[in-house]
Amino acid sequence: MRSIARKTVIATAALAAALGLSVTSASAGAQATFTITPGGAFTANAVNPTLTVPAAQLTCNSSQAKGTLKSGSNPGTGIGDITSISFTACNVAGIDFTVTPDSASYPWKINLDTMTGTDRANGTITGIRATITGFSCVATFSGSVNGSYQNSNRTLHVTGGGTLAAESNANCLGLINPGDKANFVGDYVLTANQNISSP
Repeated sequence: MRSIARKTVIATAALAAALGLSVTSASAGAQATFTITPGGAFTANAVNPTLTVPAAQLTCNSSQAKGTLKSGSNPGTGIGDITSISFTACNVAGIDFTVTPDSASYPWKINLDTMTGTDRANGTITGIRATITGFSCVATFSGSVNGSYQNSNRTLHVTGGGTLAAESNANCLGLINPGDKANFVGDYVLTANQNISSP
C-alpha cells in the first residue's frame, strides 16, 4: 500500500509540475507586449490584393481598410481592429465579381506575437468573413490570415496562410468548393506613420 501511495504522490507531483510548466509557458506568450506610437485611427490602401483557391484566383484593382490601433504598451492579442474594408473592381479570369465583407463580423482583430528585428511585427488577422459573388458563383470565406507590419514603409503585409477557407455555401461551377483553403494576400500601406516595437 505504501508503495502504491508513494507512486501516486510522485505521479501527482509530476503532473502538477507539467501543468505548471504549461501554464507558465502559455502565460509568458500571453504577456508579450508591444508598443504602438502614436496608435489611434488608421486608413490603409492596397493595390491588386488577391484571394487564391486551388482552382481560381480573384484579383481586385484596389482595397481600402480602416481601423484602430491601441496606443502605448499593450498585449499583442487584439492590439488592433479592422472596422471596415472594401474592394474595388474585382474579377476572376476576367469575369466581374463583388466582395462583400460581413459587417456583423467586425471588428476583425489584429494580433501580434513576435518581432523580426526592430522593423517588422508579426502576427495574424482573425475574425475575417466575406462573400464573393459573380456569374453563377457565390462563396463565403471565413477564418484568419497571417501577416506583419513593417515600420520602415508603414505597410501591413497580409501574407495568406492561416485558417481562411470557403464555407459550406460555396457554389462556383466547381472552381470554389466548400472547405477550399484560401490565401488572401495584399500590401496595405497606411496613410500615416505607425511605429511598433517590443521590449
